[in-house]
Amino acid sequence: MARPRDGRYRVLGPYRHYGQWRIFLVGPDGRRVVEAFSDKGQAERAASAARRRAPGQLSVEQAINRYMQHLEDKGNKPSSLDRTRRRLTEFHDLELPVVDVTPAKVAAWYQARAAKLAVDSHRNELNEAKTFWRWCVHSGFVGKSPAEGVEPHGRRNRGKPQLRMMEARKLFVVTSELAAKGDEGALAVLSVLTMGMRVQELLARKVRDVDIGDQVLLWIDEGKTASARRFHEVPDPVADLLVEKVRGRDAGEWLFPAQTSTGRRRREWLTHACRRLTTLAEVPYVSPQGLRGTWATLTSEAGVASHVVARELGHADDGVTKRHYIAPGALDRSRTRKMLRVVEGGLR
Repeated sequence: MARPRDGRYRVLGPYRHYGQWRIFLVGPDGRRVVEAFSDKGQAERAASAARRRAPGQLSVEQAINRYMQHLEDKGNKPSSLDRTRRRLTEFHDLELPVVDVTPAKVAAWYQARAAKLAVDSHRNELNEAKTFWRWCVHSGFVGKSPAEGVEPHGRRNRGKPQLRMMEARKLFVVTSELAAKGDEGALAVLSVLTMGMRVQELLARKVRDVDIGDQVLLWIDEGKTASARRFHEVPDPVADLLVEKVRGRDAGEWLFPAQTSTGRRRREWLTHACRRLTTLAEVPYVSPQGLRGTWATLTSEAGVASHVVARELGHADDGVTKRHYIAPGALDRSRTRKMLRVVEGGLR
């Protein structure tokens, strides 16, 4: 048997040998130790145990740690790093050596996650795992990605549940009243409802991002794409509240200091606020992402062109906006109202 190419300790097998099953323990110097077992199950368990204790053998957990360092060096945001680590660690068997991960094992892990999670969640985990294993191949940890051939299950949901127009009005009234009394969660929810920002965009804002002039602007100066970097003209009722909120504060402070340090906790803070306020307004619960979609739908129904809505949402074009944010029929109703105005008022 040939010496390992990288000079590492390796476990080979099990292999059938007459009436027995053998595994080979190959040291860095090429020397072999052979162990024989009466059945394949015993041999597989012994091989797995030997691989786990093999010196220098890179585990999945160690590979994930190196991958996370790679993403951090690339400049990924803390919230993105937190989400990626959570998905990878919940998907994989962390103690298993990377060389022991097979397509069958990845498929089994995915089946287990798919039985527990919603379609979007388990498909996102699988995509994250595939990206991780491609990096492992590129880094030389494995020769071929064991996740590449695993097919996702189910159809993704397009868009999140949204509020109807009267429900949005009720939520607007409740959040405006509570925000005026100093409720930070109410002001955060009101900001998403009236400007359609992403959750992470709102929670990453500092006091300096509230630009006070003839028109109050809220600057978003970072994002994955150039389209994400933009500013919002803050609607008058919200503008007054934001101006009051930043008065006398240091420019480098968080706009919403009630948030905690990690990206996941920040999102949970806003989600809990959204749940509390929709209950107080006596409207169905929708997530902050659903409020972003509500803004897109109501803005489209008011007659704003889809490419303008896309620009305000931070999308590069209106394809994603139409598929995932603007409710079906909203653009058609807007066009119908425009046509009726022309018919009733005459061509000009």
